[in-house]
Amino acid sequence: MSAEHSIDAQNSYTDEQLQLLDWKNLTCLSGRLLELHGQGKLGNERFAKLPLKPILCIDQIDLIDDKQISASFTFPDEISDWAFDGAESLEMLFQDQLDQLVGFWGCRKADGIGRALSSGACSLVQSLDFSPGKTVHFELTKRKWIENSNGGGTAVFNGKVLDSAGEPMLETRNVIVGILHPDDVNKLRQQHGGTEGVAGTGEPWPANLQIPLYDSDIAVEGTPPSIASVQATQQIAPALWPLKYHFTGDPVVPGNFGTHGMIALLKQTAQQHFGLENPVFRSLASKKFAGMIFEDPKQIRFELLDVSSPEPDMVRAAEANLYLEHRSGERIIDTPIYVFKDLTVAS
Repeated sequence: MSAEHSIDAQNSYTDEQLQLLDWKNLTCLSGRLLELHGQGKLGNERFAKLPLKPILCIDQIDLIDDKQISASFTFPDEISDWAFDGAESLEMLFQDQLDQLVGFWGCRKADGIGRALSSGACSLVQSLDFSPGKTVHFELTKRKWIENSNGGGTAVFNGKVLDSAGEPMLETRNVIVGILHPDDVNKLRQQHGGTEGVAGTGEPWPANLQIPLYDSDIAVEGTPPSIASVQATQQIAPALWPLKYHFTGDPVVPGNFGTHGMIALLKQTAQQHFGLENPVFRSLASKKFAGMIFEDPKQIRFELLDVSSPEPDMVRAAEANLYLEHRSGERIIDTPIYVFKDLTVAS
């Protein structure tokens, strides 16, 4: 095999040859190698895995070293070959790719399971909706790597999603991913409802997938110009489709899918109560993940606080929280597992 193991060389290798490579020290990785990582076939059965397609939207990692990550993805030429609803806003699906890449970088440094912890300011510059044949690039620059005494660590990167001309589409500062010991994740599973298990799938995914959203019953307290709170719930069960692809043997709802649901709730609030037409995600000041949504039956509660319109054609929630609850409404954890600041949509 080639000494340099370029992308072209990797694309000519069999799966057996790819499995012999030292993936933790390669400077580039083919799409098939990333798929094998997601399947846990690179000696990472107990450790961090990339999600499977269609949640993984990375065709290859063009460059990865101690300071940076560069990767790319091309939308299919036909909308019928795109897994998701072509009309759905997908900024948080692509934010998730930035988180996954930072986690992948961290799991090359330390054996463990990667979990997104937080990020700073995130802003949308261009639409990330489906466009046939469009290529997007992921560019991340390391800020720091902090090793833990238990063998894990924390990776901090700034990240961008760029169009084919190199212009920014989505920018996020301080993407922070922790590499946790598998035993610590298993303890959280026992505590927070991740013991039922979900079988992974090698079958083709259905067409027109939609990121799961809150249920129809929405409670609103207050009226414009300032709504005190907006709340909605979403049912969680092992049959929820993202659990089949995220991650093999370690099912968990992607944190950014919860973020997507919160944005959708704010969009609906902006339309129905503030009169905005076709609102889109604009920005958030920060997000923090302090827990995980495992597969056992439960519900999550979305909560928007202090919703107002600081500028024409803009609606902002000063804070947004996501809680884990039993189906009865009793909280599994008293404090929110996701916290967002200054979540903003605009026409």
